[in-house]
Amino acid sequence: MDTRARTLAALIGAATGVAVGVAAASSLERHLVRGESMIPTLRPRDTVISVRADSILGRFLRPRRSRIAVIALPWEHDLIGVKRLVAEPGEPWEDGDDRVAAGPGWVAVGDQRELSTDSRHHGRVPADAIRGIVVGRVKPPTS
Repeated sequence: MDTRARTLAALIGAATGVAVGVAAASSLERHLVRGESMIPTLRPRDTVISVRADSILGRFLRPRRSRIAVIALPWEHDLIGVKRLVAEPGEPWEDGDDRVAAGPGWVAVGDQRELSTDSRHHGRVPADAIRGIVVGRVKPPTS
């Protein structure tokens, strides 16, 4: 390969890397955890990083059982919440005395059931209410 071809290949590689980096950065959001419904997994003042469902990366990181999702909670006038997805659309869900019948939408619950208002109280979450999937957490600084 001559110098010109190598230079062109390097430029194409760099441009591709920049495009991928921009796509990844525009796919991420951060949210501050305010409540205690996801303890022990997430605590108040933690920051979660999520991949937006409507982004390029969101096409590859789809909702599925056991993932933590950022959700526009329909029962809270679309307030943004963080819940664990525990049953897919069409699946019934049962955990001890808690149960949600099969139907459209996802079952989303908090890890700290006593402190969570979720699908057990308000029913399933429509798929379009899922704004993103959590991929990371940043703990608050210690004093």
